[in-house]
Amino acid sequence: MEKKNTTTKTKVYNLVILDKSGSMECIRKEAVNGYNETLGTIKVAQLKHLDTQEHFVSLITFCGCGIEIIYEKTPIADAEKITYKQYNPCCTTPLFDAVGKTIKKLEKDIENVEDAAVLVTIITDGEENASQEWTGPAVKALIDHCKEEGWMFSFIGAGEDVIKIATKISITNTVLWEQTAQGTADVFANENEAQTRFYDRMACANGCAPDMSAEDRKKLRKKLSENYYKKDDEQSQQ
Repeated sequence: MEKKNTTTKTKVYNLVILDKSGSMECIRKEAVNGYNETLGTIKVAQLKHLDTQEHFVSLITFCGCGIEIIYEKTPIADAEKITYKQYNPCCTTPLFDAVGKTIKKLEKDIENVEDAAVLVTIITDGEENASQEWTGPAVKALIDHCKEEGWMFSFIGAGEDVIKIATKISITNTVLWEQTAQGTADVFANENEAQTRFYDRMACANGCAPDMSAEDRKKLRKKLSENYYKKDDEQSQQ
């Protein structure tokens, strides 16, 4: 009799929080194309790690008009590319409100999922200037808590103060984004490579220790998150 595969799949929640404030208009096309490429990266990862990972994706856009859910915790097979009509940059940047509200909701939605991996990517070209409910310290406390649970956070930002802004909310995986067509293409390519490595490393660990407890998986993801942008050869030199 053929032995059935009883390995529990890790549910991977990919959350992208994308700024659509007015200054994003000049790279609207590149932002849409870049996100759609990221979607493709996740689809490839799902096929590659079909036996160990189950991917879901959420896309949230924000500006002073409000926070818009394009889709939320959607199985990657059902997640469609976005169109230019769905992404219309305007007005201000309520960064703290968008990050705080979105993360808090996802945390509540998956609180009963035994083995959940979360990758949060925040993409913004400006500083906070319009939040009404969440403050920097409150967002930092929330992210610190989620990081202890093994969540991975990356911050892609434009301008010289990227690290300063990300550090304010406790994110250390940062990328400086040159707000040009080529710069936008490069930053999405870099992010997609990092995501692929993260998925592969999780799968490798699962293959080496398929009976690893959920708590140990959480600790592993926390460690992997600390080296999110480092390539394998860079890690081996440490």
